[in-house]
Amino acid sequence: MNDNDEETGRLEAAALWYGDLQAPDVDLATWDAFRVWERDPRNAAAFRQIEASVPIIDRSLRLRTAAADVTTVPAKPRRSRRTVGAALATAAAVLALGAALLLNLRAPELPSPLTYASDVGEQRSVMLIDGSVVTLNTDTAIAILYTSRERHVSLERGQAIFEVARTGVPFVVEAGASRTRAIGTAFEVYLKPSGVAITLLEGSVHVTASEEDSLPNSERLDPDERRGRRLAPGDRLSIAADGTQVLSQVDITTGPTWRQGIVQFDNVTLEEAAAELNRYSDTKIIVPDARLASERISGTFQADAPADFAANLVLMLPVTIEEIDSQILLVPSGPTQP
Repeated sequence: MNDNDEETGRLEAAALWYGDLQAPDVDLATWDAFRVWERDPRNAAAFRQIEASVPIIDRSLRLRTAAADVTTVPAKPRRSRRTVGAALATAAAVLALGAALLLNLRAPELPSPLTYASDVGEQRSVMLIDGSVVTLNTDTAIAILYTSRERHVSLERGQAIFEVARTGVPFVVEAGASRTRAIGTAFEVYLKPSGVAITLLEGSVHVTASEEDSLPNSERLDPDERRGRRLAPGDRLSIAADGTQVLSQVDITTGPTWRQGIVQFDNVTLEEAAAELNRYSDTKIIVPDARLASERISGTFQADAPADFAANLVLMLPVTIEEIDSQILLVPSGPTQP
């Protein structure tokens, strides 16, 4: 096969992929297969040529349709996917040189992402232009960019629930070392300094490490982890900053408790509990003693009431409370457990 034949073949394949991905019922398996095909830079370039050619082809088709209406030409049978793909590929081959020249002369400017954020102690629900709803927990920020191929969300900090409208275009959330892809479902993503946790509330999502090859533990991941995981409702996948993954199950019958202003701790260290509560208030809980910070606690607490949390600790641990300005210091009142 010569270079021209190979290029034409790539354009035909790209056109068929373009047709498939525009279908309203496109599934995740199709998107996964497309991503594998697009990894070849030559295939990706061919797909971009098809995308660049579509507006020109579309205008041509509209002109033909208008002419057909004037001359009352009978409607033709609906064209098949392969016929449409072949037409796109043929037109793209003709337009490729011109499109490449235009792209080289001036690279298209990407639209600015839409940004949303919540303040400390605030919960905020936002309806996106595609009908999806995002609920931001305290001190959370996201950036959203819509393209023809995906609805892309970057969780820059914090915690959010995504209730995804089914449009046929994948909804992708990147956070830390994770990339979560969905079509129509509901899931929570929580970005922490130590890593990210994805919890599926309903439907199905596919989670992969967004930069697997650069993660310190990527060479130790098993094949399933390297390909990513498809979660079931109640699954929580935690991905540490070094790429380590832990899959667990949680109770989702009542939904995330933070939506009711409640935090629940199950055998976590006092340091972890304080860090979580500090997200919800400008009054910060400080535990300067390392041994006290390592004490483990469980319980349910009001998220925005750090003083009440500290008062409860007096009943659970040998601790004394000292309030200084907007800080609550927890210091040992007696010997802690070694």
